Amino acid sequence: MILQVPSRDEFVRAFLIPVSKINNSCVLNLSDKGMSTLLASADNTVILYSQYKAQFNLDTDTKINLPDIGRLTKILACIPADTIELSINENHIEYKSKDIRFKYHLLDEGILSTPSISVEKIKGLTYNTTFEMPYTSIINLIKSSSFTLDLNKVYIFTKESSVYAEINDKTSHNVDSICLKICDSYDGSPIDDPLPVSFDTIRMLAGSSAPRVSTFINSELNVMTFEINNNNIKNTYIVSGLVK
Repeated sequence: MILQVPSRDEFVRAFLIPVSKINNSCVLNLSDKGMSTLLASADNTVILYSQYKAQFNLDTDTKINLPDIGRLTKILACIPADTIELSINENHIEYKSKDIRFKYHLLDEGILSTPSISVEKIKGLTYNTTFEMPYTSIINLIKSSSFTLDLNKVYIFTKESSVYAEINDKTSHNVDSICLKICDSYDGSPIDDPLPVSFDTIRMLAGSSAPRVSTFINSELNVMTFEINNNNIKNTYIVSGLVK
């Protein structure tokens, strides 16, 4: 089976690298319309559904089990061409050209598992607050975290017409904190009671560079969804909120 990847750079930068930030191994679903993967972080607080839309001209849908995404991204980065053809074999991926050739072995089916939540359930989630967060807000939060040592919580709330994020830990006393405006407006219900998420989630979002992050919040279930569209690639993060 030959997998024709129209842009190696896009495949690595916007698909594989964000996936590797959640988990370094995954089950990859391939079809003639593209590829997708559904995976969870080690503590199961973040689920990522990543989709890459492309015309692969495959005869049948198939699944491959990637054991080490980091190694795969490194070897793909060595290919000088951007449009590439990968040979998908029973237990390995192979690439050959006059410049470079490699063989990357796959895991046997059944070794890796996927989250029990279905894609349809993810699409069916409802939200009471939504806003568009500029990617620069993610970067500014990461930069400001150097001021708040050893804190791993971010509290999201609204005030008047804007959305704010505060790096703090409301369960501890005498801790330094910093609060930044992350969005000028929002739709739906206000968030009067700040919702805490892990700062690791912010770091994961930074791995998907795009102009903006579409944010959807269900305050009742304490669930947040962050959606990042990057040309042909869509990364959807479903995040469970933390205890105050």
